[in-house]
Amino acid sequence: MSFPIFKIFMSIKDFLIDELEITISDGTAIVVRRGWHSFLDCTPNDRDLPYYIAGQIPFFYRSPDKIADEFRQRSNALDLVVDLATKAPTNPKFQQSHCGEIIAALYLEDILGFRRLYSKLTLTTSENTNVHKMDGFFVDTGQSPYLYIAVEAKSSILPTERSGFSGHRYGILNQMIKSLGKYSVIDKRFDLTVIRDNLEKFAFSIEEQSQIRKDLLPPGPSNLINIGMATINKSTVSEKDNIYILCEPCTTLFNYRAIVVADLSELAKKSYGLVHKLKRAVSE
Repeated sequence: MSFPIFKIFMSIKDFLIDELEITISDGTAIVVRRGWHSFLDCTPNDRDLPYYIAGQIPFFYRSPDKIADEFRQRSNALDLVVDLATKAPTNPKFQQSHCGEIIAALYLEDILGFRRLYSKLTLTTSENTNVHKMDGFFVDTGQSPYLYIAVEAKSSILPTERSGFSGHRYGILNQMIKSLGKYSVIDKRFDLTVIRDNLEKFAFSIEEQSQIRKDLLPPGPSNLINIGMATINKSTVSEKDNIYILCEPCTTLFNYRAIVVADLSELAKKSYGLVHKLKRAVSE
């Protein structure tokens, strides 16, 4: 079978066309956090961004060091290609949710310069599941002390023919506020333990590994910030949602960033479609 030729993109930064800090015109609203919109250049018919995301998908379900170990053992490379996508979802709902999490992580890594410590997707136990903990943890080892980011990621494909559009403030933004507000000390302890147990050795120097493990011992790092990230469609950006996410109280302090695409449903479908197309080609 043949695969189309695509341009070579090295980073999601290649698709970033605009970033705007969110402002609101309601002078009576009390702003409690900052927020931004980051716009990615893609249309429903553009296959470049899906191709780039498809190439990153395996690294979110299996750690790169384990993938590298298997290839170093010189097993059958075609079998290993199939195994790269063994946990990638086939259900559109989970593909859309996972795709949003992957985009958020790639943004933090490629544009803000953080390094991934943990992605919740690596804990999935079957193709079409979600894991209910913080979605990701990242670190900037260039600061002293190290700066850590905990990420709660949400995704939405509104509007749809069935649901219509009633605003993200009634959906994922409301869920984000509740999830961050309910994130407990026990939840945090669980996540930090998972990171310590699964720290990717090849990605950090011995000194960095030692410092990270020390920082992540209870009660956890002192230099930790929370961020809520939403992947949404451009047509759904609204002033009322902006007011909600900038002004709605939450017991957990966090800032907000929306990654804005043209059509998340189509983007996820094409990205995962490329992965499963390759998997089928090898398996046939």
